[in-house]
Amino acid sequence: MKSVTALRSPAGGATTAARQSEPSGIFRGWFVLAGIFTVMTVGSGFAFYAQGVFLDALVLEQGFSVSISGAGTGVFFAVSGISGYFTGGLISRFDVRKVITVGATISAFGIYLLGEVRTEWQMFGVFVIFGGGYALAGLVPTTSIVTRWFSRRRSVALAIASTGLSLGGIVITPTIGRLIDDRSLVELAPQLAVIYFLCIVPVTWLLIRPSPEALGLRPDGDPPEAGSDGPTELLGATFEEAVGSAYFKFLSAAFVLIMAAQVGALQHLFKYTKDSIDIDAAAVALMVVTATSVTARMVGGLAAMRFRLISLASVLVVVQTIGLVIIATAGGSLAIILVGCVVLGAAMGNLLMLHPLLLAEAFGVKAYSRIYGLGSLLMVIGVGLGPFIVGVLRDLLDYRQAFLVMAVVGLSGLGVLRLAATKPRLTF
Repeated sequence: MKSVTALRSPAGGATTAARQSEPSGIFRGWFVLAGIFTVMTVGSGFAFYAQGVFLDALVLEQGFSVSISGAGTGVFFAVSGISGYFTGGLISRFDVRKVITVGATISAFGIYLLGEVRTEWQMFGVFVIFGGGYALAGLVPTTSIVTRWFSRRRSVALAIASTGLSLGGIVITPTIGRLIDDRSLVELAPQLAVIYFLCIVPVTWLLIRPSPEALGLRPDGDPPEAGSDGPTELLGATFEEAVGSAYFKFLSAAFVLIMAAQVGALQHLFKYTKDSIDIDAAAVALMVVTATSVTARMVGGLAAMRFRLISLASVLVVVQTIGLVIIATAGGSLAIILVGCVVLGAAMGNLLMLHPLLLAEAFGVKAYSRIYGLGSLLMVIGVGLGPFIVGVLRDLLDYRQAFLVMAVVGLSGLGVLRLAATKPRLTF
């Protein structure tokens, strides 16, 4: 496949000064990336990683079973996936900052309502609201913006931005977990909602811009092509071409299985460690897995510029499987759990980052937001089912068996991923 160039500029005319550089001489994309990093950090800390903390709080404070609370977490991810699909279309039509602001508002309301949950059906309704809002301010809009602003350095830019996902798990989620353990979700929910909103919306409007073209710039800060002027044309496959390809179908199926294993284990890691040892150990385990993810993702971003992406993803699935097996067989030993967290963390963030990279590599940026929106919707089948399956297996058997089953599920995704590797991608 030919390498994908993000933009093509029609020939003719003189180049305007506005398209050459920012007045400061610093590529505006780095400021946008800082804004995306912040949004990802706050979103993951209060929503993605915090689902395990909320699950534990609902079990303790409201007396829900682990399987029912895990189903609530599954609903959150399922709704976020469905909403993410529609988010792809919204950010193609509206200013992405408005979409993120609406999402942050809805998410904040969802966090507030978590403190009002008293019945299982109320919990499911709240997770519908929370998940829908999270999607509007989550991975689809943020990765789409990064994809627009960066082409040659896309893997590094996505690695930096998505490091915010891990930082949220390192700094924010354990803090929320300790505060809820000391007080209660009922008491803290209104304060968490306000903090979440104030940490996302102002940053969004201060730093983020929809695309470089809107400012007369080009991805990566590249100078305009000689003799080019006027609007640029985004290159890539159409939405219909992409989703109709065998590559997209196999890749999507593979990530359903891979993310079911990863997120299923991750969302129960806090409770598993807390039940096996104590809450301090649970906080350490969560910080270790996310801290490792930060370091590994930066290495992975550089590796993605040198190695075939689908081969890199295949290796990481094996690493993820090993990590899950180590955690499952830890037997209450914090040292062994932490070793497993390091191994799992090495694969975790990189696999999440590689999904949008694989799609952008194969199909370009022309319809990327819609393609990634659908890819995320399909992937969320696994993301939503994973926590529920682990919860059911834990109630029926124990966490050890549940984590081993997730290891097998994730490894089966490797076989499907290798099938995707045999299918042709589009060339344009």
